[in-house]
Amino acid sequence: MSKFKKCTSNNVIYGLTVLLIWVTLSGCMQSNAATTDNEFTMSAKPQKLITDNTLKVVNAAFYSTFILGEWRYKGAKNLRGKINAYIQIPAPLEMSKEVQKSYLRTAICPSSAHKNMWNEIDGIPLSIHIYTHGQRNSLYVDCINPFITG
Repeated sequence: MSKFKKCTSNNVIYGLTVLLIWVTLSGCMQSNAATTDNEFTMSAKPQKLITDNTLKVVNAAFYSTFILGEWRYKGAKNLRGKINAYIQIPAPLEMSKEVQKSYLRTAICPSSAHKNMWNEIDGIPLSIHIYTHGQRNSLYVDCINPFITG
């Protein structure tokens, strides 16, 4: 019986230690995210508000691209001051995540031909997300505005 109590006590101590480490790391990650967000939002130029019209302009730039084919543009959303454009694909791409991100950045992010869209979002971050089933499990890349230098 004493071996059972000792084993149970050790398991409880081990479990509490793991829980404490997890809570500590979770807090560090949240603190780091908050710091990163604050650094991002404290830019010299205040960020423009994302209006329904802004989302419509972004949607117009993408809808025409995905009329044909198996990829489906599902619309743009305002999420914490960032425009997130979602594209559903029929199956995962057979390439590494880094290659997928490079492809999204060069082939899917709007080019300088979409000058009206880039002027409308003027400094608002734009991300492209691809996913197969759930938007929460997307792979995304931040697009670079071709009209901003530096």
